[in-house]
Amino acid sequence: MDNWDDLKYFLAVHRSGTMVAAARHLGANVATVSRRIERLGQTLGAPVFIKTSGDWKPNPDLESLLYLIEDFEGKLSAERNQIALKSDAANPVMIRVGAPPIVLGGVLSASVGDFLSKNKGYTIELHNRTSRSGLGDVDIMIMDTPPDRGSLITRRVGKMEFNIFRRTSSDLGDDWVGLVDKHDDFEPMRRARALFRRPPSLRAANFFDAFRVSKSTGLPVLLPTFLAKQDSEFQPAVDDIEPINVDFWAAFHSSRKKDQAAIDAMNWIISSFEQSQTILLYID
Repeated sequence: MDNWDDLKYFLAVHRSGTMVAAARHLGANVATVSRRIERLGQTLGAPVFIKTSGDWKPNPDLESLLYLIEDFEGKLSAERNQIALKSDAANPVMIRVGAPPIVLGGVLSASVGDFLSKNKGYTIELHNRTSRSGLGDVDIMIMDTPPDRGSLITRRVGKMEFNIFRRTSSDLGDDWVGLVDKHDDFEPMRRARALFRRPPSLRAANFFDAFRVSKSTGLPVLLPTFLAKQDSEFQPAVDDIEPINVDFWAAFHSSRKKDQAAIDAMNWIISSFEQSQTILLYID
């Protein structure tokens, strides 16, 4: 391989999904990313990415190479973190956590200060992520189903209760507020659609926005119970329907199984859910 640095661009585009996102992550421009990917393809004698159904996917013939790159990058990060955590002069070790907004705002954000006060040498970035397929550009991903691909170490970290709510003074009706259509396969969304027998009349990007839309329109809404209970006017829309408990999972790459930063971050996520469970599951 003439230029090992080109492999970093290959991995970044694969994780980010687009050259624009990869360029942002690498601190480069799109033209540079494109040039590096083209040069790597010429070196390998095969296209690095193949366009299928409008998306750019890694060439299946390069899957073993991609695995080696991910494994090397993960082990390199683990070693770098180990060295930094032992040095008082090193920059803080960055932990990037990706999670749906309801997990960021309802579970993790309030406990960041506690984690940093007890774990010196770290800094944290919280990223709004809803992917279920892989890590992307974060170190740890939290999702509502176990990841369906990648060599990952996965843990179930906690639960959250969801239900259909309405204002006390509002009728149930046929219209309701839900999330945007990319979340239609989320189990609470499927249950809500079955109840109303139609898609949501109004959609929001996240549950915090859906909550506000419902308050302004008076329409029933799918919400985490803990969020609905912040307004005393909200009540379950249907008395004889059981709430939905959703499991959340956290994952990081298996090459970092001995990475103290990944271990500490996973323990923090689990602890944050444990401390919040009585609220997230609305246990009296």
